[in-house]
Amino acid sequence: MEFLRRRLGLIFRALVSVLLIAFLVHKIDWPKLWVILRTVNVEWLIVGAGCFLPVLLIVSWRWRLLLSVHGVWMPFGRIFELTMIGQFFSAFLLGTTGGDVIKIFYVARAVPKHRAAVSFTVIVDRVVGMVALLLFGVTLSVTQLPLLLSTPGAKFYTGLFYLLALGAVVVSILACVGPIFLRSRRIRSLMERLPFIHRGKSLIAAYEKTAQARGINFVALIASVPSHMCITLVGYCVLRAMHLQAPLVPFCAIMAMVNMLIALPISISGFGVREWLFGTFLGLLHIDWDHAIAFSLTNFAINLLWSAAGGPFYFLFRHETHTPPPNPAEVEPIFSER
Repeated sequence: MEFLRRRLGLIFRALVSVLLIAFLVHKIDWPKLWVILRTVNVEWLIVGAGCFLPVLLIVSWRWRLLLSVHGVWMPFGRIFELTMIGQFFSAFLLGTTGGDVIKIFYVARAVPKHRAAVSFTVIVDRVVGMVALLLFGVTLSVTQLPLLLSTPGAKFYTGLFYLLALGAVVVSILACVGPIFLRSRRIRSLMERLPFIHRGKSLIAAYEKTAQARGINFVALIASVPSHMCITLVGYCVLRAMHLQAPLVPFCAIMAMVNMLIALPISISGFGVREWLFGTFLGLLHIDWDHAIAFSLTNFAINLLWSAAGGPFYFLFRHETHTPPPNPAEVEPIFSER
């Protein structure tokens, strides 16, 4: 029972993925899908794959910027290396969360004096990217609502996306004003009574410092928009590779919304959910299910290709120069007070 309880979330996501994939396998016209994939324009796919490189460069720069808030200045090359290692493991450790865990592990060992702070920047980096994606999607989709609300399925998923956007705004505001409340002696006194609070003091300090760096956070947020534009451009190149045409703004809005929704922990790495969402939304642009599934699989394959490109970065990673030698302190939790 303990084994099942700890892995209940994973079991649920696996079940969702299996059920959706089984349904899609039954729904897909496999001979037609094979013809679609066999006749893609390779030149457009190469261009699309190339559009993903700026995403990794921008994400690396954004993470380096967030690290600077805590007085940590790592060479851009090393940041890019860790980003590629995270990209590699995101394909094999059940999604982007697995990649983030690996990044936390390596950056905490690389900067042992600021383990809590640098580990916290990985979380902040993920949150900033998701908030930027929500704002990007809302900006593109708000003028396309009549189309996006024209079918029951698309209406439900559009409503879910806007609910996430509203939640992101509320959480962002609370995160910004949080340090003000933490200055209250009464709140501090209540926090001191919490069990194990001594292990979280360094994490709270990292949060306060991050929340107060509003200028840098804003720059990181704005800098995230070009990365989402590049991801959308990858999708557009895949669309053209399949000899399909679609209105640009509605297509870009759909890409942003789907990329946000598959980030939810509903299935393993978005399997099944991604294909279902593209089938639902691209149908609004008069793209049939078989082309939508082929589009989803090809788009994911490009992402997987870049994940594989992170493999050499991991296997050639110079552990002896990038991390300190083992010591007893390493058994302490990363976010504990040192």
